[in-house]
Amino acid sequence: MKRRHLNQGLAALLALPALSVGSLPARAQAANKLRVRLDFSPWGMHAAMHLATHKGLFKVQGLDVEVQDGTGTISTLQLLAAGQADIGQVALGTMAVAKENGLDLISVAGFARTGDLAVLVDEALKVRAPKDLAGKKLVCFTTSPWAPFIEPFLKANGMDRGSVNLVMVAPSAMISTYASGNSDGFLSQAPFGQPMVSKTRKASAVLLGDSGISFPSYGLAVAPATLAAKREAIAKFVQVQVRAWQYIHEGRGDHVDEAVAAILAQRPHARLDPDVLRGQILAYRPFLESPSASQQPFGRQSDADWSAAIRSLQQTGQIKPGHKPSDYYTNALLAA
Repeated sequence: MKRRHLNQGLAALLALPALSVGSLPARAQAANKLRVRLDFSPWGMHAAMHLATHKGLFKVQGLDVEVQDGTGTISTLQLLAAGQADIGQVALGTMAVAKENGLDLISVAGFARTGDLAVLVDEALKVRAPKDLAGKKLVCFTTSPWAPFIEPFLKANGMDRGSVNLVMVAPSAMISTYASGNSDGFLSQAPFGQPMVSKTRKASAVLLGDSGISFPSYGLAVAPATLAAKREAIAKFVQVQVRAWQYIHEGRGDHVDEAVAAILAQRPHARLDPDVLRGQILAYRPFLESPSASQQPFGRQSDADWSAAIRSLQQTGQIKPGHKPSDYYTNALLAA
């Protein structure tokens, strides 16, 4: 009875005007087929995607959605711009930098709207502020979204590159290097990394955003040409995702458990730890809030948030002056 109640509740929550794919001509059916590319292998920020897939909520809307695991945000952005994927779940700050480098992209929903980049350090070291990082050995990787912010972060806190022992490693080796005790900390996203190491070596977080540097996190991005060709289908997809996140975080722990179960069911061979997935979903909840306006609906982006991000990206030389928020996002696909 409980499972049936949850399924019915979620279906009602996500109720939108449905399409009947079988009755549509081939051209319309093609318009409702969406290739969705994630940023990486399965983890907690994929919860709404896998929950909607597992419960058939895209199909209810007449959408034929193929969800692909990714090999990094940059790769996903390249596939979007090349028309080899229709929608990407990516770090939106990285999308803005990719746009500066010639990839024509725009965000249609922002979920993790508060910046999540952080220095994660062994709790036993009692690091409470950036200056406490002096002399610590930290690991990162060269293509990390952290890389351009390292020196501005240190400078903002009265330090320089020589103040810390920073070592670049392979992306796959970063967390294992920390967990094995071969570094004091690592540079990552706080709500991703902390649950990953909670069972081996708990870490506290020093957030980049607390030093006045803004970098928007996960959301949905598309190429404008794809949006023009598949606008109705993409709008339905976006609204399903927004409402799935609402459902997961509406205050009932069993909804989070249901999302974890959906990830495990959708990726049965990925050897995922349900405790880590649950920890990531819960840890991201405060980061889903807009830093400039409280209680904004999930997915909705703001000029204020993007203006702050633009200033930070300009100051670090990642984008040139002259950009405005509307260059990077639209709320037009969200439900009124």
